[in-house]
Amino acid sequence: MKKILFSIVLILTTVFFSNLNAQVTIGSNAEPNSGAVLDLISGGDKLISGGEKGLLMPRVALTSTRVFGPVISTDGTLNNVANTKHTEGMTVYNTATNNSDTGYEVSPGYYYNDGTKWVRLPSRYTNWFFMPSVSFNTSAIVTNQTKDLYALYKAQFMTPAVKSTTAPASLPYVPAATDMYYYITEFDTNVFENVTVDDNGLMKYDVKADATDCSYINIVFVLK
Repeated sequence: MKKILFSIVLILTTVFFSNLNAQVTIGSNAEPNSGAVLDLISGGDKLISGGEKGLLMPRVALTSTRVFGPVISTDGTLNNVANTKHTEGMTVYNTATNNSDTGYEVSPGYYYNDGTKWVRLPSRYTNWFFMPSVSFNTSAIVTNQTKDLYALYKAQFMTPAVKSTTAPASLPYVPAATDMYYYITEFDTNVFENVTVDDNGLMKYDVKADATDCSYINIVFVLK
């Protein structure tokens, strides 16, 4: 009977302390924030000199935004078999520049996984830019015309006519078509009508009159 009672007390004690340790503070003896599973506090121990410290994320060399490896995950079984399945919420710092997988290039910076691919966090505040200059033929009145804005943008950025002395031959990072939003902020309604653009940057339009010297279309790309 005593052994059974001791076992019950031991189990209850283990559960009690497991619940107490469900939240953890690192860097201080302070209680963790009530809404945090893990609370990192820099400089909480005044006995340790050297100033404040930061969080160093895992550093990996990604090869493509659609390839989960070299990061590995597990299949959730007791065998703990490693695989390369995309894991939503995974965050890493990528150290590599790789342009071998066209449309899925990677460059150094922070990436998170959305469950299907790696998504690069914008490195600067500005995450939008104007479409490079392209020409539209308006010499005839026609309907159901198309213009692949993403393909044109990529072609210009990957094969620039002129570059600075130490710049690479092409831009080191070009987002995939679905990594951006597309906006047509203004266009000459005297020349164009029925203007649309899809999620891959394919623009459709009708030409109803020839353009003048003042005709224009403003196209903006925004990184998601």
